[in-house]
Amino acid sequence: MFVLLAEQTTPDWLAIGGIALLILLSGGFLLFTSIMTCRLVVPDRVKKVATGMNRLLLVVPLLAVPVFAVLFLFVLKGRLYERISHAALVLALWLYAARYWWFMIAYYKYMSVKAARGAILIIVVLAAAAIGMTPLDKYSTVHSALGAASILPGIILLLFFYVAAFFTTCANRNKLHSDLWWDMWWF
Repeated sequence: MFVLLAEQTTPDWLAIGGIALLILLSGGFLLFTSIMTCRLVVPDRVKKVATGMNRLLLVVPLLAVPVFAVLFLFVLKGRLYERISHAALVLALWLYAARYWWFMIAYYKYMSVKAARGAILIIVVLAAAAIGMTPLDKYSTVHSALGAASILPGIILLLFFYVAAFFTTCANRNKLHSDLWWDMWWF
């Protein structure tokens, strides 16, 4: 019985290390990419699409909250904390993949072939991680490893996402007048 109890309370260091690595690599590289591209001008040819997609990416988490609230209250009952932390992490992974797609659309003019291939690889890896983690049963490993702290990876990744979006948007304030940080709420 004590062996069973010890096995249940021992954290899964592989899962914790994998999540920490995912956070550091994804969040750090998105922030780095945002800072490196903040001085670039979005070409006129794709400005309308890039502006619309940027607004959508910044508003999606705010729109997801009521949708998930309704789902969790009326459809997906039980394991509420695990479902909330799972939704935050999977949403963050999809947002990161979409943000790299936005980088490819907005800055195609400045990208080399190697940079484009790297961005496509990042998009595929993030989308594969999001698809692989979408079933709640796959996420239960993360929840069992981190326990009450299982909501932190999603929150940290979302914070990195908004800091990176702030860098990109504030630097382009004079270049993309319709894409201001405070103007995104008014569509």
